Amino acid sequence: MIDLHTQHERCGHATGSLRDYVTAAMDKGVRVLGLSDHTPMFAAEEDHALPRVAMPKSEFPAYISEALALKEEFAGAIEILVSTEADFLPGRTEPYARELSRYPLDYVIGSVHMFEGKDIFDVTRWEAVTEDELPAVKARFFRSVAECARTGLFHVMGHVDALKGNFPRLAAVPAPAAADEMLVAIRDSGAVLEINTSGSTKMCGGWYPEPELLERAHHFGVPITFASDAHVPERVCDQYPEVVKVLDGIGFRGWTVFRRGEARTVPFA
Repeated sequence: MIDLHTQHERCGHATGSLRDYVTAAMDKGVRVLGLSDHTPMFAAEEDHALPRVAMPKSEFPAYISEALALKEEFAGAIEILVSTEADFLPGRTEPYARELSRYPLDYVIGSVHMFEGKDIFDVTRWEAVTEDELPAVKARFFRSVAECARTGLFHVMGHVDALKGNFPRLAAVPAPAAADEMLVAIRDSGAVLEINTSGSTKMCGGWYPEPELLERAHHFGVPITFASDAHVPERVCDQYPEVVKVLDGIGFRGWTVFRRGEARTVPFA
């Protein structure tokens, strides 16, 4: 069992310490755990631009130090990977590249959280969107994820269809050309696609991405990894057996994990 996407209390919207996530993972028999809390808002002038979204910039060194100490402490019992989830902000990636290059990270998750001026989970964005406009909105979001992949800054693409999170109708809206463009961009960038089970905590339910998109990912040869995106320790590896069953049925046979940026494949357990 693996889980490459977890948060903790420093981000301001999760609970539990890093140690809590490690011990929860060990209790479940997880072999590889990624500690990957949100990066600070490196593109902002303020130290703590969004207190309920990400940790202060001044806290990031302590986060990395604590994660590295846990990696050493639990070596032999569980493999801990040190990571972070960075926001993709078009035209503002340089501060992230500069700051993240200073740390011995195993991988970096790239996620689109802000899209066309609003948080992806903000339900008010849909108030002025007609039914006919939904395919174009979904296509633009997929192309934003593709742009994120093409930066080359990220090893894992986070929750690639999470725009549906608090707007479940979007899941059934077709945008096949943009979806395929996104998947090819992920593959060609050398990044991997995470299967993120945190959709179960939102109105949409289920996973990011949905099985149909996973079938397209397999068709295009996109590597995958597992992500609970746990915001409480109890959700580490949430729905792992169910995900493996679906992926095995599609034709996937293993996960991609990273050590200091180098990808390796491990079989499903």
